[in-house]
Amino acid sequence: MSASREKKNRQQMQQAPASAPETKKGLSKTGQKVVNIVIAIAAIAVIVFFAMVTTGFFEAHTTAATVGAHKLSPAEVNYWLIDTYSQEQSSMAYLVDEELPLHEQAYPEEGFDTWYDYMLDLALDTAASTYAVYDEAIAEGFTLSDTAKESIDTQLSNLNLYGSMYGYTNGSAYLSAMYGTGCKTSSYKEYLTVNNIAQEYVSGKFAENTYTEEELDAFYAENADEVDMISYRAFQLLAEATTDEEGNSTVTDEALAEAEAAAIAMADAAKGDEEKFLELALENTPEEQQADFDADASTQAPNTLKSQAPEVAREWLSDDARTFGDVYVVENDAATGFYVFFFKELVDMDISLPSVRHILIQPEPGEDGNPTEESWAEAKAKAEAILAEYEAGEQTEEAFAALADANTSDTGSTGTGGLYENIIPGQMVTEFNDWCFSIHEVGDTDIIETTYGYHVMYFCGESLNSYRDIATETAKRNSDYTAWEEGIEANSDYVMVNAGRIVEI
Repeated sequence: MSASREKKNRQQMQQAPASAPETKKGLSKTGQKVVNIVIAIAAIAVIVFFAMVTTGFFEAHTTAATVGAHKLSPAEVNYWLIDTYSQEQSSMAYLVDEELPLHEQAYPEEGFDTWYDYMLDLALDTAASTYAVYDEAIAEGFTLSDTAKESIDTQLSNLNLYGSMYGYTNGSAYLSAMYGTGCKTSSYKEYLTVNNIAQEYVSGKFAENTYTEEELDAFYAENADEVDMISYRAFQLLAEATTDEEGNSTVTDEALAEAEAAAIAMADAAKGDEEKFLELALENTPEEQQADFDADASTQAPNTLKSQAPEVAREWLSDDARTFGDVYVVENDAATGFYVFFFKELVDMDISLPSVRHILIQPEPGEDGNPTEESWAEAKAKAEAILAEYEAGEQTEEAFAALADANTSDTGSTGTGGLYENIIPGQMVTEFNDWCFSIHEVGDTDIIETTYGYHVMYFCGESLNSYRDIATETAKRNSDYTAWEEGIEANSDYVMVNAGRIVEI
């Protein structure tokens, strides 16, 4: 390289700018602070979200369904679902497998996939109709009674007690264990309040109507079958069925004809003879079932409204020309056999109805669960002592009522002084019924024995109105209430919003 070129290169290198400074790796202090803040916020968000999930925030604060203008959270739906299932569980015992959750059991009919779907629909229908009544009650200015308020407060107080007994920190924790995550005493109180207001309002609605004699007469003229009653017996003779190779059961014309002939023969032999009817009912029961067949209990239908008599024989049974001992044979709806009906009586609706007070003294059960002769004797002695105490005192109805409240074992009349008003024929066990409908003066007392124990009896008197008048007013009140209820239900419905957080059972 020439000296001149080498000099030129040196000059260029000297004139060239210095190389750019090396970029620092990492963020500035300000940038690092921002990142740290973002990370901290994200961490807090994760913690908060986890807390919201584990403490039931979403179950308590999101909407699972709406009923009218009311939004129900998943936790609130759980109250309706669990309680509805508890009420229906006994009636479903033969329909579901109690060892499996409802959401794992297919529903047998169209409309629902599983038994859980059916139960959830029933629960929300119940909620919708209850809220509809509640809304009307609030609109009418209805307020809860002090008794109901005290009852709600007691139930809420008991939650803490039950919670501590079973190892939970408080009532809300106990509720969550019983009904699902997110259930708390505050929402449960609202649930109880809505139910109690609806129940009290309905009770008042049922009793508030008063009717004139003309209104009741008009109702009876149009609805006599909803008031008048009959007593009869019925027995069904089934034709012998045949089963094919595939397990299908059928009834041949020959088998049906044999059943009809047997039914006619039974009716002819039993006409006018109730004991014969019972004897033949047992004889015509399949031999393997006779040991467990109670002909008297299985065939009787006492004090049945004409409107509720079996449709296949309703017209015959309701005919005012019927007399004791009349018999009737008719094929059943399934065409698998025949009924034999034995008419007993058109219930006398013109009688007055008795009211009584009683004190039940039950004998104590023995080791096998059944009362001994000694315990029966002790119960009788106690009943006699109570009657003697009454007779030694003021001998007033109030005095008897006080003794009843202090001594009776009958839960049906506890707190009412042992009172039963307007007793209808056949309502009570035979011995009790017979005493009530015997001739008595107000204030008559006695001791009678039934399968329940010894009853110290007090006769209060008879109704001023006839059985028919009382039954007509009851039927009219029921009719009006049903019409009101149907109107309420027509305007009640629910909408499922999100079932994802509702508890599965």
